[in-house]
Amino acid sequence: MREELRNNDYLPILFDFGKPSSRNTTETIQTLAHMARFIIADITEPRSIPQELYAIIPHLPSVPVQPLLQSGIIEYGMFSDFRDYRWVLEPVRYDNTEHAIALLRNNIIGLAEQKIRELRP
Repeated sequence: MREELRNNDYLPILFDFGKPSSRNTTETIQTLAHMARFIIADITEPRSIPQELYAIIPHLPSVPVQPLLQSGIIEYGMFSDFRDYRWVLEPVRYDNTEHAIALLRNNIIGLAEQKIRELRP
């Protein structure tokens, strides 16, 4: 997915690195989110995603969030609270990694960019 985003002139940041010594994880996520054009969050195996989204979504109404969810998986229970925020899009469902990349190319980027245009005054 990173490569596909780069191919579309985006600079993807995947939060899969260790916690910086000067910030806690939530602060680091918030800092990165403030620099983002849009956020793609796979909520299939949520682990820390609920905390991260809770720290981002209520505070960044100009940054669309596009959830991804593997087909056949039910979104985690509290995710429904985020539906109240108009900058959170409906989850896009994918079957496997290749399908997710194809959706990114053909659908996800377009949905996020459309939401950016809707959110602009």
